[in-house]
Amino acid sequence: MSVCQYRTLARMSTEKETLQQRSQPVPGGQQAPPAPPAQITSGFTPNPQGANPNGHLPPPLHGANLPSQPQNLPQGGYQQQPQYIYPQVPQYVLPQNPSLSQQPPTGYIRYNLNHPVMFCPTPAPKKSILEAYLLLIVLGLFGGHHFYLRRPVWGILYFFSFGLLGAGWLIDIFRLPVLVSRCNNDASQQNPNLARKKHLDDAYVLWFPGGFLGLHHFYLNNIGLGVLYLFTFGLFGVGWLIDACLMPYHVKKANSNIPDCSEKSAAATCILAVSPAGLLGAHHYYLNRIGFGLLYTFTFGIFGVGYIVDWCRFPILLKRYNKSKEIGHTSHKHLDDAYLLWFPLGFLGFHHFYLNRPVWGLLYMFTFGLLGIGWLIDLCRMWKLVENCNKEIDERVHLTRNNRSVANPNYIPGQYYGNMPTTTVGGHVPVSYGQFGPCPPGYSNPNPGIYLTQQNGELTKTIGYGSVPGMNEQPPPYEAASIPTKGH
Repeated sequence: MSVCQYRTLARMSTEKETLQQRSQPVPGGQQAPPAPPAQITSGFTPNPQGANPNGHLPPPLHGANLPSQPQNLPQGGYQQQPQYIYPQVPQYVLPQNPSLSQQPPTGYIRYNLNHPVMFCPTPAPKKSILEAYLLLIVLGLFGGHHFYLRRPVWGILYFFSFGLLGAGWLIDIFRLPVLVSRCNNDASQQNPNLARKKHLDDAYVLWFPGGFLGLHHFYLNNIGLGVLYLFTFGLFGVGWLIDACLMPYHVKKANSNIPDCSEKSAAATCILAVSPAGLLGAHHYYLNRIGFGLLYTFTFGIFGVGYIVDWCRFPILLKRYNKSKEIGHTSHKHLDDAYLLWFPLGFLGFHHFYLNRPVWGLLYMFTFGLLGIGWLIDLCRMWKLVENCNKEIDERVHLTRNNRSVANPNYIPGQYYGNMPTTTVGGHVPVSYGQFGPCPPGYSNPNPGIYLTQQNGELTKTIGYGSVPGMNEQPPPYEAASIPTKGH
């Protein structure tokens, strides 16, 4: 029997109007199965005939157990054909007034109606190198190929600069395959960090000819140098020439994450020192050497001598600054700075002012370097003057820390504890000369200064030389232990 005949028989069986007609006996002595309810209100109701609500019989399942004897069909003018009983498939019927709070019965597939729809991002279409070249030839001077390759900033720059005065357009003819490949690679990986990565070819395109205005520094996030180049026309062309050699370093630094932002750049120091801005002390201001910066500003790089010397010693200045940031600020004096001030300003005593010798500085200023004799002698003894100055600085720092540690045993360098109360002794306010700590009982105090003593349950400060009052006895001499003999 064909499928159409099965469907016809099923449609005829569903057209029975009343339960009595279905319950009448059929030929063969069998009775028709009980009729389903008149209507379905809600929920899942199985179909007793194994048909769907439209009256169609589902196809037999693979592997289903079929009965050995066919059932008799009701009389309707058709030839009696065997009918098989198929497994019942539950059907889900939505209620008349559905709400989001209702859930399907347990045992059936659940569908979350409130779950948000998630869309997978569609990858951007790849760009064609043929189309890119077509836009480059026709609209390249207005940045058409850059707009096509998803580089809107470059497109706007080309639009207002007429393709970087034609130089950028000419260079793009040779590097366009690289730009297309880079665009397709960024679109396939969908990594936002790739869009912020700086490239060496882009930096060189901006360097010529826009480097005089600092465009390559703006591109590499060097805003300070970019503004300086903008107002000095590339540091009068000198910084622009230096950047031709330092461009790989600039790009590498821009792409690297430097944890210590306070560390100064060697490239920036070199550019500021060698460029004409070095005559005004720009590199000294950059390295927080404000004193030397002001001196260079008013003396034009100490009459050009210091400017030329700094061409060779700027790496030393940079290393010295970065090291001071690691170990803390230090006020040590340096021999190269002292000699730089000795010539040609030594006749006015500038090197003595630098070495904390203001009296000698004033003497040299009014005697023109002791008529030049003291100026010549200082050439040979400069290293000794610097060494003595640094020793005084170290002693001053050491004494200051010890005074604080005496007043507060829990003193931590760099932490402010407020003003410590002072105690007068004999009607005079004691003056701190530096104390290495209070004397232990029975020992004299060879060091002048302030030390703490316990009097009436309170700590007081005592000033002067000698031993602690009431404890002048010296400790007994040290007796060495007897050495046992070999027989014991």
